[in-house]
Amino acid sequence: MNELAGQSLGGYLLEEEIGRGSMGMVYRGKQFALGRDVAIKILPHALAKDTSYVARFIREARIIAGLNHPNIVQIYDAGEQKGVLYFVMEYVQGPTLGSLLRLDGQIPQHLAAEYAAQIADALDCAYSERNVIHRDIKPENLMLDRWGKIKVMDFGLARAPGLQRITVARTLVGSIYYASPEQIWGQPLDNRSDIYALGVVLYEMVTGQRPFTGRTLPEVTQAITSGQLRPPSWLNPQLAPGLEQIILKALARDRTHRYEQARQMAQELRALNLKAEELPPLPSGGPLSPLPPTNPRAFVVQPPRRPRLAESRPSFHEWRAQRSAAQPSPEQPPERPEPSERGTASERRLTPTPGYASLPEQPRGGSGTLMTAGATASSPEFGRGMSDPDLPMAADPSEKAGLWQQLQRLLGRSGTGRGGGPEPGPAMPSGDGYARSG
Repeated sequence: MNELAGQSLGGYLLEEEIGRGSMGMVYRGKQFALGRDVAIKILPHALAKDTSYVARFIREARIIAGLNHPNIVQIYDAGEQKGVLYFVMEYVQGPTLGSLLRLDGQIPQHLAAEYAAQIADALDCAYSERNVIHRDIKPENLMLDRWGKIKVMDFGLARAPGLQRITVARTLVGSIYYASPEQIWGQPLDNRSDIYALGVVLYEMVTGQRPFTGRTLPEVTQAITSGQLRPPSWLNPQLAPGLEQIILKALARDRTHRYEQARQMAQELRALNLKAEELPPLPSGGPLSPLPPTNPRAFVVQPPRRPRLAESRPSFHEWRAQRSAAQPSPEQPPERPEPSERGTASERRLTPTPGYASLPEQPRGGSGTLMTAGATASSPEFGRGMSDPDLPMAADPSEKAGLWQQLQRLLGRSGTGRGGGPEPGPAMPSGDGYARSG
């Protein structure tokens, strides 16, 4: 593959190999003089040693040069350089019908009818003007250009009067699946053999299958000459009856029952005036009216959450500045509220203040403990709680100062604030609550 890519041949540059067959290789190339893309068919050196292949190659170029039809590929140039035979054709940028069938399986019948009509126009032009019989009509030799027009390719096996006959008498050429019964029987051929092959292609486009198949060559030939044809509507029930009748007439085993001219087939195909299948009608409410669900509870629609704007969230520095401004100043500690005077002394509680350590309520008499930040089982603070006898509860307001000093000693505080008392610091998070930092 691509062994000649990058080389020049005549006035053309070979860029990329785009096809290969029994009669040579096809490259996409560029014409130096005009700068246009072209397709260059080359006869390999191995085949150039056989005179029959050389004669067939030259004959193909002459046949295409004698035909001028929009559905037949055009030829621009031909020549030989350093023993390499080539001819230059228009570059068709598009797929073959064979590749479409491999991808999609079937082609919509309105498109299949139009494609078949275009192929029939090309065959009628070739036979009526030059008495050319293609003899190799198949999906792989039918290309679609970017405007949706069919191009009939590969006239390597074509036969025309006045040109040397290369095929040995009673020799079958072309693909067996598209060969007419008279080709298999070795009878003289005319344009109706191409009409039969077109009927096979149309059958395959609308059904996705060939009309006659087999596991071996004898089985296929026997099916073509004596097998029963399955109606295309059996494989495609939506097929238009008129299109089915055209296919069956083109596939008639007796060629006298087929179309005499390909243009007759093209006329009947276009007379069907097939249209694309219409989509089901929209609901009466219009395309913007939603259909009511049969079970409203089965359809839960959650409105999307609005993303937070980046401007609404302060940066890290702004957040730290806000936290610093919200914390109390060490020189001016907030006043500590008085504990509740309700109940007896044993029932009094310290009222937590924002920014100060909060002592959780513990049941009296004993089992609960309070663990401070940094305390361990071996530290003096481990196991000391509200029921610890070393931490007496205040009986009256005069005992507040001693209780505060006991609390600061329990939390590991040191130093004094204004008035000689312990200086409270900011609350620091710990694994068990909040504790005062020193």
